Amino acid sequence: MSDNREQTILRVIWFALTMVIIVELPHVLSLPFRGTPTEGMIGSLVSLLAFPLMYLAVVFFLRWEGDSSMGDLGVDFEDKQLIPHLGIGGVTGALAVAFVFVIALIGGGQTADLSAGSIDTISGFIMIAIPVAFLEELCYRGYLMTRMENLWGQNKAILISSVFFSLVHFNWWSPLGVVPPLMILLFSINMAIGGIVLGLGYYLSGRRLWVPIGFHFAWNVFAYALFPSYPRNPVVTPEIFQIEWGVVSILGFLFGLSLIFVLLGTQKEKKKQ
Repeated sequence: MSDNREQTILRVIWFALTMVIIVELPHVLSLPFRGTPTEGMIGSLVSLLAFPLMYLAVVFFLRWEGDSSMGDLGVDFEDKQLIPHLGIGGVTGALAVAFVFVIALIGGGQTADLSAGSIDTISGFIMIAIPVAFLEELCYRGYLMTRMENLWGQNKAILISSVFFSLVHFNWWSPLGVVPPLMILLFSINMAIGGIVLGLGYYLSGRRLWVPIGFHFAWNVFAYALFPSYPRNPVVTPEIFQIEWGVVSILGFLFGLSLIFVLLGTQKEKKKQ
């Protein structure tokens, strides 16, 4: 094994551990305030700290590599495809959630009470979804997946980074006992498939992050607006219809991936004409 390969493996391991620490940090720092009136506020404030920490982690690891830049990760703000690809990602993400929503309506699944949703609530979803989409794609697809690709090839990199992306969302179902084991399994599978779709979007769009960012953003906004938040809120048959938990979400991700493939292919054909 060469020194370069050893260094890459070391950085991948440390980066993955750094992501776990950042994700768990809000929980740890809010422990002293558990049971107090300020627990929720402290948890929310500390959660916001995760955003700059994720960005700084990427900057640190790029500097550790020596000559790498954000552009190497698929982030170029002067890229002519920035707006078109964000649009493709946004449209496909929104339609993927809409696909799951329609299935839930037809099948009798539980959806959000849209009449109760306020403009402020939706605006809040959007404000949180922007940094989440950008930074998670920067970290998990832009950095981690591409470095895994250097070690194990593209296909394994997509799969392994997606499984890690799924597992690092453990806060959704922890501590153990809050959510049934079947739901944990379904959620993990859904998150992994979502990661695969985002990873494929990166490569299908020419190693750019804009399509995954757009898809991730739209999926989060519409999923949180159109469905109740499980497990915080009780949901009827979540194992079937609940977004990101039920089996129909798999169909939504696959539908979104097919749309990404078609729209990117259409865009390339128009460029040739």
